Amino acid sequence: MNRETLLTVGKGIIIILILLAVVFALKAPAADLNMLDDSIKSEYVDSSGLPYFSEMDSYYNYRLTNDYVDHGYVGDEIVNGSEWDMHRLAPTGNQINYELGIVWLTSWLHDVANSFLGGNYSVKEVAFWTGAIISTLAVIPAFIFARRLTNDYGAIVATLLIVLAPNYFAHTFPGFFDTDMFYYIFSIFFIFFFVESIRSNNWIWKIVFAILSIASIGLFSQQWTGYIFYVALMGLFAVLYLIATFIFNVGDDRNDYPNVIQWLIHQKAFLSIVALGIVGFMGLAVFQGVDGVLGIFGRVLNLLNLQSASVVVGGFPNVLISVAEMQTPSMLGAGMTSLFLANTNGAVNGIGGILVLFAALVVLYILVSRAWKFRSADMAVDDSKPQKGQRLSAAKKLDNDRKFQFSMADLKFGGDNPILADKRLTVLYATLFVVWVVITALAATRGSRFITTLVLPFAFLTGIFVGFACDYIKSRLDNDKWIVVAVIFCAVFAAVPLATINNVLGAVLFVVIVAVGLASVYLLKDNSADKKHVPIKKYVLIVALVLALVTPSICGAYQTSEQVVPGTSDSMWNAMKWINETQPEDTVVTSWWDFGYLFEVAADRQVTFDGGSQSGERAFWLGQAMTTDNLELSAGIFRMLNTKGTLADEYLTTNVTGSTGNTTAILIDILPRTADDAQKVLTTKYGLSAAEANQTIEYTHPSNPRPVTFVASSDMLSKAGWWSFFGAWNFENQSSENYNYYVPYDQVTVKSGESGKLQLLEDQGMTVNAVIERGSGNNTTTAHVESVYTDSGEPIKVNGSEYNPLKASRLILIEDGYIMKNESIKGADDGNYTLFIMGDKDQYTPLLMSNELENSMFTRLYLLGGANQDIFEPVHAENGVMLFNVNFNNTKAGS
Repeated sequence: MNRETLLTVGKGIIIILILLAVVFALKAPAADLNMLDDSIKSEYVDSSGLPYFSEMDSYYNYRLTNDYVDHGYVGDEIVNGSEWDMHRLAPTGNQINYELGIVWLTSWLHDVANSFLGGNYSVKEVAFWTGAIISTLAVIPAFIFARRLTNDYGAIVATLLIVLAPNYFAHTFPGFFDTDMFYYIFSIFFIFFFVESIRSNNWIWKIVFAILSIASIGLFSQQWTGYIFYVALMGLFAVLYLIATFIFNVGDDRNDYPNVIQWLIHQKAFLSIVALGIVGFMGLAVFQGVDGVLGIFGRVLNLLNLQSASVVVGGFPNVLISVAEMQTPSMLGAGMTSLFLANTNGAVNGIGGILVLFAALVVLYILVSRAWKFRSADMAVDDSKPQKGQRLSAAKKLDNDRKFQFSMADLKFGGDNPILADKRLTVLYATLFVVWVVITALAATRGSRFITTLVLPFAFLTGIFVGFACDYIKSRLDNDKWIVVAVIFCAVFAAVPLATINNVLGAVLFVVIVAVGLASVYLLKDNSADKKHVPIKKYVLIVALVLALVTPSICGAYQTSEQVVPGTSDSMWNAMKWINETQPEDTVVTSWWDFGYLFEVAADRQVTFDGGSQSGERAFWLGQAMTTDNLELSAGIFRMLNTKGTLADEYLTTNVTGSTGNTTAILIDILPRTADDAQKVLTTKYGLSAAEANQTIEYTHPSNPRPVTFVASSDMLSKAGWWSFFGAWNFENQSSENYNYYVPYDQVTVKSGESGKLQLLEDQGMTVNAVIERGSGNNTTTAHVESVYTDSGEPIKVNGSEYNPLKASRLILIEDGYIMKNESIKGADDGNYTLFIMGDKDQYTPLLMSNELENSMFTRLYLLGGANQDIFEPVHAENGVMLFNVNFNNTKAGS
């Protein structure tokens, strides 16, 4: 390797090291919780001083890793040779069927940290930092692939767009311990080596690249089940590329063969893809088994249809529609400035902003147009060697080989193409990026989680755009006025994102870029006679372009790190520790699924369901238990679900009713009753035989129900729209309604003889306030809800009548711990909401709820503290968290 080659390779390594340092430096501040005031920061760190994880999936991965480090396998028991997790899915637990790459890697890092770093690091400490460290390494494959397509500037841009992509960065900072960390590393290596195998002319290298490609996707398959998306993507690309080679006559002349089949089997592209297919099948079979490989495409369809329908098999609602990442994303966030920003508010923001979208689409258009131009040209790949005088140095060959040779001059689409070999590359990359963009764009419509897949093709295309732009600027852009205009344009796109962090810094960046641009054009005169010399003003424009493309992502990453708040606090953790220390080991912790993984770790108890075991069936029953005003039914649901699971559902639907709706109607009828009464109802009202009734009662009214602790927390107020949606599911017409609580962010001071108001909702120019009025005597406080224009504060009127979409018809008033009023509001009979107000001395907290929630189990327990009932016993409380033990002895069915 000569000196020039060493310099070329060395320069790339230095750039990668710098990018690694920059990216990790942007991630690291997330561990400092800078968003929180010092006065409350201690509430969001555990007893060791480490912040709590940022979301709940991290606790599942942490628990499995801790299991593996502790006893050599994941889960709690080995049953018939399989690992079983007895913390999940009461009462049976579940067999672990999960990609354990994150467990193995973190366990290894834990060993390395304690063996070579001279410390005594816990699994939690290692897990806390693993995501940030591993995800930063995505710089390496991103730069290598991008540098193969473009120059250094373009590779830097593409790399930063990828590793700082908002949806990716938001899942890979310190304290986010999930499989997202592996996403870009293995997917990029897989596609890069796949393409290199097709592109290479040497059969040894073809096989090597094929093996590396399949090894990458095989390792990916051990990290995340979504690897199948990329298998399907590249499978589709391979088929379409073969078709493209036929259409564009890439390779040997078709006229030299008697038919298409003969021509096809003699083409390098076809043989490369066949080799990839064979190596791929064998390699994936090693990682996933033959059945796993054969079932890949069916699983792809399932992956893309996770939230496509509102119902699942069996008639229960699809719980995944309540998961934020499964919601269909908007194109852009709100407001004009959103065009300039990179964030998670929209698909365009998710790829880096509108300028990235424009740049990528320009390159995609150029590739497709050039490929179409080749369609009518009778050109084949020229593999002949150049004459000795025309040969390049080894370093120049290496540098050129890493580039996808293409000039901005091709925008004119004029003249003859002098490089016949470009035909193969153009068709190859045009096919790749068209398939990549189209498939990932379709995937993004299935949920915001797929925006992460959309980033890769747009980032690489943008990197190519920068390479085109560099060539164009250096060789063709000589008009000073256009250079100035371009610099100002780039300065705007670089400054606006920074201004969202600090207006002064944004203004300074704009002034600096423009000033340097003007100085380079009008003050630095270039007197060089060398035609190959590039003036400084052109390099200034290139740097400005790079800043315009990457600043949104850098600023977005900075804001994400600075605004991190852990997913839980001392209140929830301490409540779970109380369960761990005081409640029987067979206690089931029951609540909505969001905090299930945390419950399993902190309480060390089995849960009803969690983020990985949520199902339409359990979501319905938990939602029904919290939405109903019948506490006997709520307790009956917990008795059945946590002791016998969903056996009653399955038995009745399979053997008696044949209908999920009819089954749930029967169960809702009998669960609040005694076992004897329920049995009579089953035989007389529903026509079950004695044997069928007895079997049903065994499932619904177990004689020894497990202890159940219900967790009611403040976060469930904002989630009521979902748990009430599932709980109120109508099986007949497969639909439901959302019932909500509207919670203010503050309190209002209202002294005797005065009035006050507090905002409950602001939406599209409308503000809804709770208005509280106090008289001078006892029990003289009244309240109502008003709807006004946000700007003027005037009442909203439609056709002369006041408009109030959240009008309250009932008032519940609690003052100094006593219920003072529980009555209708005069003149508001047409309202659909209940205004709940809690007053303590002169401080009042209003809360508005749908009338359907006024007497719901959750309202009676969380807002009213469980008063006036004896089925749910309040046993412990922390700030925003209340625990209730279910006293089955006080229900009609008894224990």
